[in-house]
Amino acid sequence: MRKCWAMVKIFLKVILGQMFNVKVGSTENKWAGPMIWGLVVVSLAPIAWGIYYMLNGMYAVFAEWGYLNLMVGLTLNVGSLIIFMLSLLTAPAIFYFSKDVEYILPLPVKPAQIIGAKFAVAMVFEYMLAVFLVGIMFAALLGNVGVGALTFNMVLTALTLPILPMVYSTVIIMLLMRFVRFIRNPDKYNWIIGIAGLGLGVIFMVYSQSMFSLDEEALLAMLMGEPVTMTALNLVFATNYFAGLAVSASDFGGMALNQLLNVFFAFVGLSVFFFAARALYFKGVIGLSESNSGGKKMTREDIMTGAVGQGIFRAYVMKEIRVLFRSPVAFMNCVLMVLFMPVLLAISFVPIITSGGDEGIMELLAAIDLSDPRTAAIALVAVAILALTMSGAATITATAISREGRNFFVMKYLPVRYQTQLNAKAACGLTVIGVGMLVVFIPLFIIFRPPVLLAFGAVLIAATCAVFLNYLGLFFDLFKPKLEWDNEAEAVKQNMNILLMIFGGMGAAAGVGFAGWFWLHTPLVAFIALFGGGLLLMGLALYLVLVKGSLMLKNLY
Repeated sequence: MRKCWAMVKIFLKVILGQMFNVKVGSTENKWAGPMIWGLVVVSLAPIAWGIYYMLNGMYAVFAEWGYLNLMVGLTLNVGSLIIFMLSLLTAPAIFYFSKDVEYILPLPVKPAQIIGAKFAVAMVFEYMLAVFLVGIMFAALLGNVGVGALTFNMVLTALTLPILPMVYSTVIIMLLMRFVRFIRNPDKYNWIIGIAGLGLGVIFMVYSQSMFSLDEEALLAMLMGEPVTMTALNLVFATNYFAGLAVSASDFGGMALNQLLNVFFAFVGLSVFFFAARALYFKGVIGLSESNSGGKKMTREDIMTGAVGQGIFRAYVMKEIRVLFRSPVAFMNCVLMVLFMPVLLAISFVPIITSGGDEGIMELLAAIDLSDPRTAAIALVAVAILALTMSGAATITATAISREGRNFFVMKYLPVRYQTQLNAKAACGLTVIGVGMLVVFIPLFIIFRPPVLLAFGAVLIAATCAVFLNYLGLFFDLFKPKLEWDNEAEAVKQNMNILLMIFGGMGAAAGVGFAGWFWLHTPLVAFIALFGGGLLLMGLALYLVLVKGSLMLKNLY
């Protein structure tokens, strides 16, 4: 037990050190990391408020109907599904693809201690999400459940919530690593799990949106398990089912019994995990460090095709795009989320639009008069918010230098100006952002048919927002690139610049929304403020990258 706890402390120290030890320039700054994570927490406040607002109303309604346990259980099941999908992506890095595996296995440590330490470290990250969700649920339930009983229930619920999802995901991973040889390649694994996760996300969006068209009786029937999906979720995540019953219990005996069952099933899950891990883990991890790649011999046609003459800038942009799309990690984390967002938006609107009949949302949309000054101003603000959010999600430039890794010195040897190389990397990001925006804006223009001047102004505002955030992300990565990595996933998934980019875009969008609500009440004022402000910020970002950034790249070693 002592050795296991010592290993947990070592693992956590290394991981927390990577998270909080941030270099500013060439020296580490102990305040930079906490400040960045503090910014992340502040940026999550609007999301937390939105979830609280939704849950607070739903809990009040279901408590009045006498079915509070159903909605509490559904909330916990959604949280468990999210933890399950996230752990499918994060657990392999801890159990299999981390650099410490080959050094720990020969040590005189029992297998259960190694497995337990790694599982505990993986659970730490899932507990962050569990505390976030359960904390919001606690605030939303305060008006329906007594404070003392609610506190007791929520503490136990937070402790047990991540256990079963983590057990299922890690056992699945161990089975795959043990019996499916080709998935032992990290890139192939990320491709398969990432695409599968996005597919499940689409299914979940379609299924959840259908709830909006249900009446009271149909909704209650669904939550009580008439569709097999709800019954299956309650069986798979049994801890959530009993936690929901405990929260809504009217007497102490019922609450204590259901929480006892909650904890019991959590311990059963842990027992299953350790039993499966002893049988599968070490047989799956042996030989993992061996190369899984097969060399490809280039033909004369391949060489001649790559030697066709073309402009320097165009050739560099095409190189960046090819590398981006051929890397599973970079493609799924930097590209697919931008291109996938419009699909999710379309799916989320389809049930709402089609379920209303003649009095549906389409009539409401058709009634929007963009010739009205206030409505036109709101439309321009909405375009800026959407453009900033999408551009922030496109973290291509925020990892452009980091993805070079130890080979970044090639950028110094190429007979190409630094400004040209940086502009090419930025053009790669703008290409992806532009495609994503077209997928979103073309249907909106068809539906609303805005005046020509308004549409032209919206395009200009969206373009300046995209260029600004795109170059700003490149500056972030020039300022603090992550060049020391053994797996490209580290450069993409463990890069603080991505968080700065995403939450920076969300923060800018929130600022635009605030300004639009209080000050930008006419289309002319909104266009001057948004386009003019966008031009100023775009000029600043261009200066930081092409002037200061070129010097940073020159001094980078």
